[in-house]
Amino acid sequence: MDRINTATRVLHFLFIVTVVFQLGSALVMRVPEPGKMVIWANVLFSWHIMFIGWTAYLLSFIYAMTRFADKEAWGRLVPWFSKKHRAAFYKSAREELPGIFTGKLALPEKRTALAGAMHGLGFLTLIALGTTGAYVMNGVRSDGSMTMDMLFMFNLHEFFGVVIYVFIACHVSMVLYHLLLGHKRVLDIFERPNIRWK
Repeated sequence: MDRINTATRVLHFLFIVTVVFQLGSALVMRVPEPGKMVIWANVLFSWHIMFIGWTAYLLSFIYAMTRFADKEAWGRLVPWFSKKHRAAFYKSAREELPGIFTGKLALPEKRTALAGAMHGLGFLTLIALGTTGAYVMNGVRSDGSMTMDMLFMFNLHEFFGVVIYVFIACHVSMVLYHLLLGHKRVLDIFERPNIRWK
């Protein structure tokens, strides 16, 4: 059996595409204003909140369902609600964290509890980002004004946006660190998916 299954590979690729678009568009998009000419930055805003935004949100839930079907995989991603998985996470963290500073990272193929929980935090942040964005999009008034709860959720959305920037920077840095240490299997996620149509 593959270390990383086809569903995970495909969803990981789709996450990369949608999240990179969302984070990039957030830097340059502009909210359309009544009476002003529509420009490309306004169109980008529409794509951000509608097409790509909802696609990324849907992908998060599809991934959650595929992981939830396997309780061990879900427990590895979100260990906080299980005594067994919490214990595995704390043990893994005690053993592995010192290695980050000494160049002794656990091999990617070991799929440790610490690595799983870190991936899970990124995944939960994506869900939080999508939930707050969807809440604001569905409640903002036609003139662009917001109620207090909308403003609160909008601020949360921006906060989670910063968190996901930090997460991606750390995630990519760890991949590069693994590669510098000669851990080539860290790139297994990018192998061509073996999709069987029958």
